[in-house]
Amino acid sequence: MPNGGIGPGPIDLSSRDGGPMKPSMKSAYRDRAGNGPLVAEYYADLTAPLQKGTGDMRLASYGLWGPETRTEQESLERSIHLLADGCGLRPGMRVLDAGCGVGGATVFLARAYGVRITGLTNCEPHVAAGTEWAEENGVGHLADFRHGDFMDIPFPDATFDAVINLESFCYAAPADRPAYMRGVRRVLKPGGRWCLMETLLSGKEMSPAQDAVHVSLQRSCLVPPLMPLRDLTAMMRRTGLADIEVRDLDAEVAPFIESLTKRWKTFVLLTPPPKPDQVAYHELMQSSIDFGQGLREGVFTYPRVSGVNPGPMPAADS
Repeated sequence: MPNGGIGPGPIDLSSRDGGPMKPSMKSAYRDRAGNGPLVAEYYADLTAPLQKGTGDMRLASYGLWGPETRTEQESLERSIHLLADGCGLRPGMRVLDAGCGVGGATVFLARAYGVRITGLTNCEPHVAAGTEWAEENGVGHLADFRHGDFMDIPFPDATFDAVINLESFCYAAPADRPAYMRGVRRVLKPGGRWCLMETLLSGKEMSPAQDAVHVSLQRSCLVPPLMPLRDLTAMMRRTGLADIEVRDLDAEVAPFIESLTKRWKTFVLLTPPPKPDQVAYHELMQSSIDFGQGLREGVFTYPRVSGVNPGPMPAADS
């Protein structure tokens, strides 16, 4: 989901009685054969907007505001530092960024913490984009990028000291989430930590209008239904992760989303309808508007969640 980069062309941001804001175009990323959203194609079309419209961070994720945060750039930096803190990152650690996008967090962590980090993406153009960004930032020797599906993590057992998901776990289908969690534990070294920051369901019962917002979010950024926080922590325990920690970030992400929504509303009122190659960015922005509404109403939440691999997986589970 996006940071504050504002791209060209409007969507219909009208809202009735606090209901969901609907995009003015039909998604162009649904498989014509009915086999689900083409996420890789969707993110391929987002490559240029994310490179050009996200500033020096190259992040398509939310910023977090604290007492001393003054700018959007600082909020984005703070979000990555909080993610790193959840993993206890130190120089020389081996890290997997699962669902790395164009490499913003991957490169930032390599530069700020001296970790050896691999970005894994199912979008092939992002491999080249991330590699180029790492070289530009002088961390090509620390950060590398690989094309692959994080549902089948292409690395040997006990490879990484930490695995991170920055707003990417939401793309795992409900039936596939336990397998992904087992894959994460498999590639973590004993004592290694998994940490994510993610858009989740709070567990509060949704009204029909709020459920419609949830559906709009799913359609806008091609994700399955969001996972309830309590189900995530329960799944982590079943997988064998220990020392599970949850930090509520709702109050810290809210100012970022509020600012993003106001700027996007202003932008779309002043620009012409989107061209075909701009639809993906508009739909991504719509997902943030939907998430902001659900966050304000208490049905969505944005936590940092982490857990530790206590040791090798039992043979039957690996």
